[in-house]
Amino acid sequence: MPTTLPKPIRVRDAGDLYAAIPHLMGFHPSDSLVVLVLKDDLVSMTMRVDLPRPRHRGFLAAQLEGPLLDQGATEVIIVVVCPPTEHMPEELPHEPLVTALRHGLGGVGIDVVEAVWLPSCQKDAKWLCYLDIDCHGTLPDPRLSPVAAASAHEGNVTFESRAAMAAILALDPPDAVERRSAMLDELMTNSAEPDPGTELRRVSDAIAAVENRKGPLRDDEVVALARALAMPDVRDASLGFAAQARSRLAERLWLELTRACPAPERAEAACLLAFYAYQRGDGGIASVALDVADEACPGHSLSKLIRAAVSAAIPPAEMRALAVRYMDSARQLLAQSSSGRSQP
Repeated sequence: MPTTLPKPIRVRDAGDLYAAIPHLMGFHPSDSLVVLVLKDDLVSMTMRVDLPRPRHRGFLAAQLEGPLLDQGATEVIIVVVCPPTEHMPEELPHEPLVTALRHGLGGVGIDVVEAVWLPSCQKDAKWLCYLDIDCHGTLPDPRLSPVAAASAHEGNVTFESRAAMAAILALDPPDAVERRSAMLDELMTNSAEPDPGTELRRVSDAIAAVENRKGPLRDDEVVALARALAMPDVRDASLGFAAQARSRLAERLWLELTRACPAPERAEAACLLAFYAYQRGDGGIASVALDVADEACPGHSLSKLIRAAVSAAIPPAEMRALAVRYMDSARQLLAQSSSGRSQP
């Protein structure tokens, strides 16, 4: 899953670069292959995949080729993060994988300029180079990395693991979710067909209220917003709010609704969360949100579209441009809601 930061950050040396990986990813990777894409002496994008089984090495190289070529990548650094093995230092972990990646990517014009093994991204971890036995070092404290400061300034959180990141999307207690599900059944069975403009206004007002709201959403608010987002026109127009200054407030609302809504309606909020996270460069949150959407509603169409876009490493800037286009739809629906239609 690709990850970026909005502004270039200068690092002093290789150790600082490797210490920045958790903040580029949003979490501390383990048993992972991390690819740092270099462009004009800058890390333009960070990608992470699980370390493959031996028989899948060639497949992984082929899988990475497309997104990297789409990015115009010509140079990459690959970092293997996993525990040490008994064969060290004569043979570093996953050395055949590094060889396969160098050959596979090199064949399409992408040069692996460095390949590094790390046991973890924690302070004082010893790193070793695959390409030069005399190349090694010790990680500085990742918490003191200039990238850590920049990430925190953007309001991002670096989690200790991907599992810890995924935990923030965990469902509310089952009794609360079941209660809301019953309320949603009653609302959708006994009320008139909702008006898209009015429902989008409801969503817009809920975003505006996030900053000053005390406490979580009430059950009736969760249910009303779940029904609103279940309308494709409303959900798709809500993508447009990512183009506004209150984008982070909207993202907080999607996160809360992802935890609070029953399935399958939960998938709508999770897809919005994935889109918003990715367009600001946070591929980690986008990935776990898409997993939630797929679990809540297997085969969900918007989830498939967003996953295809991020798997292809579509630049976040292009996703932001897409949000601007969706904002036109939002304005049209909001104009309808202001034309005198009553709220159901």
